[in-house]
Amino acid sequence: MKLFTLTATAATAAMMLSLGINSAEAHPRLWPHSHATRVVVEKQVVVKPAPVRTAVARALVGATFDTIPANRVRVVHAGRTYFVHDGVYHVRNGGRYTVVKPVAGVRITTLPRGYSTVRISGRTHYRFNNVTYRRVNNYYVVV
Repeated sequence: MKLFTLTATAATAAMMLSLGINSAEAHPRLWPHSHATRVVVEKQVVVKPAPVRTAVARALVGATFDTIPANRVRVVHAGRTYFVHDGVYHVRNGGRYTVVKPVAGVRITTLPRGYSTVRISGRTHYRFNNVTYRRVNNYYVVV
């Protein structure tokens, strides 16, 4: 009986090899089948916004970069073009961008993330990355 079982297994393996079916393939690709499984989640998940990180925006004055992020804002003041991204001011210098401190009078429409509020001479000012802003109408002006 054992000899017959061994022979049947050898014959089955030989037939599988001749048909091109290996033992790792549980089902031929041509047969209709599905790998989809359905999972039902009954637990509610609370999603909170990520905290604002301001450390990324603190670049040192004088640092140079080959590129700056595409979502920068172009600001022209007194004939000089600044590229502002997240409160950091860049000036194009040849093929590179250099971080600079903006001159007084530069106007922007929104304050950078992570600014702080300060009181100077009884008026509210905003400070970020060693640059102080004052609100004038719908703009924030560097003072």
